[in-house]
Amino acid sequence: MAKGILDYELMAMRLTNKEYENMTADKLKSTIQQIYLEETGSLLDADIKIFHSSDTEDSLINQTGYNGTAIYIDDGNQEEMYVISQGTTNGPDWSFNAKGPLAGESIDQPQATDLFVEQAKNKLGVDEDAKVISWGHSLGHHNNAEAYLGYGTFDEVYGMNGAQVNAYQLFDMNIDFQKAVIEKFKVRNDADLRQRVSADELEVFTKEFFKDESKNIHQIISSDDPLNGLTPFVPGMVELGQIEVVDTNPDVSGIKELAKDIPPEVIKDVQDLALIYAKADNAGGTKEVAKQLFGVNMDYLKDVNSFGSFLSWYTFNQGEFDETVKALNKSVPPLLDKVRVVLDNKDLIFGRLQETGYISLKEKDTMIEELELIESHLSTIEDGLNANSSLSGVQFLQDISTVAFGGSLVWIKSSLTSSIECMKESGFFESLNKIVASHSIPELLAAMSKGNKSYFGTDMVYTATNGDPIKVNISAALRMYRETLPILEEKETKIRNFEKAVKEELDDSYKDEKRKVQDEIDRMESSPGSYRDLLAKHGHLPAFNKEMKTIKVHEVFYPLENNDFDEEIHELKKSVESGKLYIEKYRKAIEDLFDEEDNVSRLFDFSRRF
Repeated sequence: MAKGILDYELMAMRLTNKEYENMTADKLKSTIQQIYLEETGSLLDADIKIFHSSDTEDSLINQTGYNGTAIYIDDGNQEEMYVISQGTTNGPDWSFNAKGPLAGESIDQPQATDLFVEQAKNKLGVDEDAKVISWGHSLGHHNNAEAYLGYGTFDEVYGMNGAQVNAYQLFDMNIDFQKAVIEKFKVRNDADLRQRVSADELEVFTKEFFKDESKNIHQIISSDDPLNGLTPFVPGMVELGQIEVVDTNPDVSGIKELAKDIPPEVIKDVQDLALIYAKADNAGGTKEVAKQLFGVNMDYLKDVNSFGSFLSWYTFNQGEFDETVKALNKSVPPLLDKVRVVLDNKDLIFGRLQETGYISLKEKDTMIEELELIESHLSTIEDGLNANSSLSGVQFLQDISTVAFGGSLVWIKSSLTSSIECMKESGFFESLNKIVASHSIPELLAAMSKGNKSYFGTDMVYTATNGDPIKVNISAALRMYRETLPILEEKETKIRNFEKAVKEELDDSYKDEKRKVQDEIDRMESSPGSYRDLLAKHGHLPAFNKEMKTIKVHEVFYPLENNDFDEEIHELKKSVESGKLYIEKYRKAIEDLFDEEDNVSRLFDFSRRF
């Protein structure tokens, strides 16, 4: 890594993962400062400005689903902008995964990445000579690397378990690359390229063409990461850059071992099914899967619970029936083809998962059983669709396949959900979380632990070795210390304000009112003649024959009651002091666990200064 302000590998990984939390600008600044302190032992003395993609009104960026954050940093010696592009988090992301990295047919998000970077430069006032560095995980790295190779958006690209670039996308984005490909392979366009040039030939040419640019692409990848394992099997996908591979899960053989001997076209179909399921499940859980898979309006089938109700629906709701049949005609054949490919290779696919330690024998048997049931119903639906297209209405009602077709529509509504739930309950999806976890940044961080420093999620953990090992989440300790003391200080300020208010609103106010009354008494007693008009009610008119010679006021001032808050205020002050004492004891206990060279005391001191 070329040294920059935030140019530390572990810091980049932690901040990239934290960015998924979509923090406010102030919270993100604080997080940057804390992680910098933990990783370097020093304070970050720099001007920090934040611009998030949600702050843009650009329709292209918003429509593509691109999500990213630009961080401008100026430490007085140099200024840089870091751009964190998020991985898959929403519906448009899932859609782009299929159309972009996997198929190479869309460049929407790399375009949005480039546009966002230009807007961020303008909004944050970034100098044209300032270095622009990208961090990205998964789809985020793909978008960054594509934008860099396609448009020159970045100076450096850092990826963590990233989806690799696709040469077919680069063919559309980089004019020089497009010209070189056309000249080399004598093709006319993208379609011609896909048809006439093998993926292996294109991969070799792409690596050679971008060999200089690849020096500025840096990647860290888990050997168990599913994207890393499937890259060789996706046509057009090319691995570029300087790559560090880390074994994050030594208990299993790794995803490449899992994929070994499985034909690429089979892996592609498995991947397609997984994407279809994941997209549907993310959209609304198991009940949403049937709607997403088949494109059927499930409200139409709400009363279809038996063959009799199916016939009634068919007879009296012909429009709904026709719409449903059209949706099934479109969705069932390709879905059935993929399911059949998986079942044709069931022993190889699920056998590999079992052999490499990802699933149990029970989970393997359950998946095969449920997929065979799904395939049976899909075949029945396909037969019914074929019958519907070749028979008249009356004939269709009389045809035996209609009975099965109606039953399979009921299955779509209810039993498909049961099959998927059965797969979930078997533990299959939970077991595959090992693969999902190996795609995450926290598992990479955990595998990169050194000395007495390790990571829990993205938090830094120190291990004390004086006696039995004791692990301390130093990130959480610093957060508590930094955030709790200001809360106690704020409470202390409010207690002082309360004490002042008691004095001003009760004691001082009482004295002021008492003084006003006494002043009036003194005036009356010293100048009684000026109060002679008070005698008017005694009938001195029309003949004025009375005068006021003296006034004597007998005053009694009762003491103010229920105004003693001293005890309550004392208890409030005591609670603050107890809190501060507890926090300092907590800090001291942690510091005592570690040697002086660990600089734990310094971390606590510095954590209060940002």
